[in-house]
Amino acid sequence: MSRNKKMQVLLWDDKRIERELIEEMLFKIGCNVTSVNDEVECLTKFSDKRYNLLIFDQGVPYLDVKGFLEKLAEIDPFTPVAMMATLNIEFYEKKYGDTNIDFLVFKPFEYIQLQSLVEEAMELSRRLQQKGTAGAR
Repeated sequence: MSRNKKMQVLLWDDKRIERELIEEMLFKIGCNVTSVNDEVECLTKFSDKRYNLLIFDQGVPYLDVKGFLEKLAEIDPFTPVAMMATLNIEFYEKKYGDTNIDFLVFKPFEYIQLQSLVEEAMELSRRLQQKGTAGAR
């Protein structure tokens, strides 16, 4: 990842310890991280600032994942979204296949997996931002 432009990451996990561990790993990778613990705060922060990646935990109690993803797309359809998951990939493909989830990251994950996610998301973010800029002309 280029050091002259840090990746801006919005992280939402309702579990404080997990959120802090992931936040620490993201800092070590070189990201600027904004972390939140609830949906309202996440959507507010997402509305207020441009991010290169949003990471959220699908296991948040009472979360309507599809509804949440629709709200994100209304705010900014060009920001890559990663969902932290625990079940097999087929479950998520069947349940959320037509949504704007760009990446699945399976818990528990290691530093190297998170680093790969950030690198892939940064590239996708660049491409999506270029597409958004070209579409605005």
